Amino acid sequence: MLRRIAFVFPLLVMACSKKDEPVIPTGPVTQKEINSWMLDSMRYFYLWNDQLPAKADTTLTATAFFNQMKSSEDRFSFLYNPADHSTYPKYMLYAYGIDFSVIDWPTAPGGVYGVVKLVIPGSVAALNGIQRGSYFTQINGTTLTSANAGTLSNTMLQSGSTATLTMATGNVITLPAQGLGENPIYRQNTFPVNGKTVGYLFYNYFDDVYNRALSDAFLQFKNAGVTELILDLRYNPGGSVAAAALLNVFIAPGINEQSTFAKYTGNSHLGQKTISFKSALSVPESGAPLSFNDQPKLSLTRVFILSGTKTASAAELTINALKPYTQVIQIGQTTYGKDKGAITIQNTRIPWVLLPITYNLSNAKGEGGYTKGITPQYQLDEMATQPLSPLGDMNDPLIAKALSIIEGSGRQTGTTEEVRRYYDSGKDAANMSTVKIPRTLTGQ
Repeated sequence: MLRRIAFVFPLLVMACSKKDEPVIPTGPVTQKEINSWMLDSMRYFYLWNDQLPAKADTTLTATAFFNQMKSSEDRFSFLYNPADHSTYPKYMLYAYGIDFSVIDWPTAPGGVYGVVKLVIPGSVAALNGIQRGSYFTQINGTTLTSANAGTLSNTMLQSGSTATLTMATGNVITLPAQGLGENPIYRQNTFPVNGKTVGYLFYNYFDDVYNRALSDAFLQFKNAGVTELILDLRYNPGGSVAAAALLNVFIAPGINEQSTFAKYTGNSHLGQKTISFKSALSVPESGAPLSFNDQPKLSLTRVFILSGTKTASAAELTINALKPYTQVIQIGQTTYGKDKGAITIQNTRIPWVLLPITYNLSNAKGEGGYTKGITPQYQLDEMATQPLSPLGDMNDPLIAKALSIIEGSGRQTGTTEEVRRYYDSGKDAANMSTVKIPRTLTGQ
């Protein structure tokens, strides 16, 4: 009955008719109604529903009420109002077309440099010559230091207005705040190594809009005779479950559409759900259901995955879900640590959208629990080798390490030294990009 109240009848404090049926509320929605809907929803779906207060102050603003209810263990649930853009998550890459870190650099004017890691092709930043490996020393005319790097960067992100970067070359570049999108397939190529054809793919977001392009990329790999794959997820913050399952289908050997892709474990109401590849592919966030049988399959006995500290959510799910089926050789840094998924809860009467963490995620063997991230077998920090190599370059330390393993040379590549970061613009995307579990997969 509780679910029916939460999602069929918006008001939770009901009056009854002669037929003992709930009365549908009319008139402006009240704060109490919003907060009661939120509390009722979380009592049923929230992973930590046993920690919710018995009584709650429903006069608070929606945001304050939501934050009051969240468990101290919960880093990822969030709430937003589609009519209020100030409640939306903000990402540096989509606002200004760049992803960057601020790192130690003793000879720089303020002792640090902003290092550009990624640029959206065609953005104002790209058109003004900013590229991967560019350095800057000032934001909005103020010199970057270890003390102000976070404040200056966050102010730039939250302002939603034009910003300036002073490059190490002395050029001042003006960047308008925009609403940018990206093609997540930044680079695809192949390397010949000891008679083998090695495929390389830099994939930066699990976006169902680009599933066809992703399928085409793997078809090209298959036609080229690729027998080793380097999958670059070093900045990937996650995204669609269906896209993650699709990527697994391209790579994993010995699976069929009924093979287990992942397991979802919720609270006492929801229990555990085992999700097959067929089920995961059937509900993309956009577009038609995906066919398991129509996909190109490399069926690899091992895969090299490049990771970073902001590799998160569906990207981590991909790494973990592959492990029961093939050898995963991970190179780079320990991932973000988001082993959980949320469902989207909406009500036509309520102006807010609620995404409470609902499930712990594990693979076909029941392995999960990577709240502190997934640690690579080969730990390397790309920032320790400057300047940064172009995406897909064989001299990039993470790519070079994978190639050295493939060729069996044992040569040293990169360094295990970790560079101090005072700000990383990918953190917001990693924090807010949540695995959204389609309700149809859970029977709810």
